[in-house]
Amino acid sequence: MSALSALGLLRAGCSVIPLRPRDKRPLLPWTEFQRRRATEAEVTALWAATPDAGAAIVCGRISSLVVLDEDPRNGGNVSLAGFPSSHGPTVRTGSGGRHFYFAHPGDTVPKIPGLLPGVDLQGEGAYVVAPPSIHPNGRPYAWESGRELGAVPLPALPSWLRRLIRERQHLPSHPPGPHSLGAPLEVAAILGRLHGVRRLRVGWIACCPAHEDTTPSLSIGLGHEGRVLLHCFSGCSYAAILAALRRPA
Repeated sequence: MSALSALGLLRAGCSVIPLRPRDKRPLLPWTEFQRRRATEAEVTALWAATPDAGAAIVCGRISSLVVLDEDPRNGGNVSLAGFPSSHGPTVRTGSGGRHFYFAHPGDTVPKIPGLLPGVDLQGEGAYVVAPPSIHPNGRPYAWESGRELGAVPLPALPSWLRRLIRERQHLPSHPPGPHSLGAPLEVAAILGRLHGVRRLRVGWIACCPAHEDTTPSLSIGLGHEGRVLLHCFSGCSYAAILAALRRPA
C-alpha cells in the first residue's frame, strides 16, 4: 500500500495507522491515534520507512465513523440477512467478509465483539483494515464498486443497530434468575427450553419464546468469552426473550 493511499484516507477525515505488511497488527503503538490524527508529514514518513505497510482506520469519534464487521465464516451473513442492507461505504475483506461503514452518532459507541453471531461492532478503541491493504492470506481488501469512502455518504446508524447496541450496553454480565438459567447463561439450558431448534453452521435458530413464532426467528450464538447471544429477527428485545425463557415450563 502506498503513502498516497494512506494520505487519501487521512484527507477523508480518518485517523490512519500503519500495519505490518500482510498482517493485521499495528506497526507501532497506536493509542495516541485514538485521540489525534497523524499529520501528513508523519504519514509520509511512516510509509517511506515501510512502503509495503498496510493501513487501518481508527474507529470512533476520531474518524467520525463506526464499522459493522461481518464474518461469514462465523455466520455473520446469516445474522445480517434479516436486516435492511446498508448502501454506504462497504469493504470486501481479504477473508471474504464485509465492513459496513456508518457515521458516528456523536455519543459513545463502544467496540462490541459478538454483537450478533459472526458480527462485531468496531467503535471506540478499535480499528479496521483499510483497502488496498493485503490480508495475511495474500488477498487484498477492496471497496465494493461505487461504494468507496467518499463516493457515497456515510449513513446514520439504523434504528435496529442502535437498539442492538443499547441492549448490549445495558446487558448485565450476570443476569439474575433461576439456577437453570443462572449466571452466566448456559447455552444447553437455553436450547432445552426452546422449540424448533435447528443447528446452523455457526450457532442455532429456534422459535422465539417471547412471541407466537411459527417460523423460527430466534438466533442463538456464542460471543466474547462464551457469552450467549440471543437475537429475535422479529424484534423482541433481549429482556423479553430472557423473561420468556425464565417462565416456568
